[in-house]
Amino acid sequence: MQARRGFTLIELLVVIAILGLLMALLVPALGAAREMARRSQCANNLRQMGLALQMYHDSHGSLPPGYLYNGPRQPPPPDVNQPPPGSRSGTRIKDAPPAGFKSPPQDPGWSWFTLCLPYLDNAPLYNRIDFTRPVRFTDSDLIRSSQRVANCPSDHGAGEYTIRSEEDQAAARAHTTSYAACFGSFGLINTDPDWGNGLFQRNSHIRLADITDGASQTLAVGERAALFAKTPWAGVVATGTVRTTPGAPVFTSTIELAPAMALARIGNRTINSRWCEPYDYFSGHPSVANFLFADGAVRPLSSTIDREVLHALATRADADLVE
Repeated sequence: MQARRGFTLIELLVVIAILGLLMALLVPALGAAREMARRSQCANNLRQMGLALQMYHDSHGSLPPGYLYNGPRQPPPPDVNQPPPGSRSGTRIKDAPPAGFKSPPQDPGWSWFTLCLPYLDNAPLYNRIDFTRPVRFTDSDLIRSSQRVANCPSDHGAGEYTIRSEEDQAAARAHTTSYAACFGSFGLINTDPDWGNGLFQRNSHIRLADITDGASQTLAVGERAALFAKTPWAGVVATGTVRTTPGAPVFTSTIELAPAMALARIGNRTINSRWCEPYDYFSGHPSVANFLFADGAVRPLSSTIDREVLHALATRADADLVE
């Protein structure tokens, strides 16, 4: 009778090693493919926002404001795009409110995104909103609702969260967004939200004709992932703050005032810098962040892009075209 021959121990170990090698090659490839799909969905979110902004402009004659405010416009601040006296060339003023500064009223606070809801196929939600009432006093179920187009699938910090005041008290519950409108290059979002050189400020009504730098070279909206800093899609909660998310992949933890809930800027840091603060742009994608431009195009910008190029892209009318 002939004996049945099976695998030897060495053969079995070789097969296991080969399978392990194949898995080691396959798993990263699958992860990269999933991330590419998520990045594509994020870009599609921004394209939908671009179409909504174009339709809003066609209907109202201008882009929507960064957020709504029912008070008077502030007087213009000093030119924060120039180096402060005595500083070395190229140094800019940081957007740090003075000691003891209390955020002024910002109500009602409804954001550019909320104003675009009818053009994002969400007219029923838009019709539920009383735009004369502050965000913080509205139906909590409304602002706690998840808006798919407002959240990047790579943003693992997205979800409902508690907005906290400067005194660390609970101000409201809301659902996050992964995107912020561009206030400009530098500028004091915290203390002077009416004055920026980008496309969106408090109560702004910028026309496409005002973009003399060229719509294809001007940022409109970019990624600011909730994994980095949580902000509500609904707009600005006047008593609230924007804080670095605990566990965010950055070296600092910072608290910014309410206007930064709707707005971000290009300041002293580049995209995805480990030193970013909550009014900066920061993505859930490795090494890049998706941006919507004023012409409706969506492009990924590398975290290694030159900072001066970013400053040129963030402004609307500084004659600083990017070559």
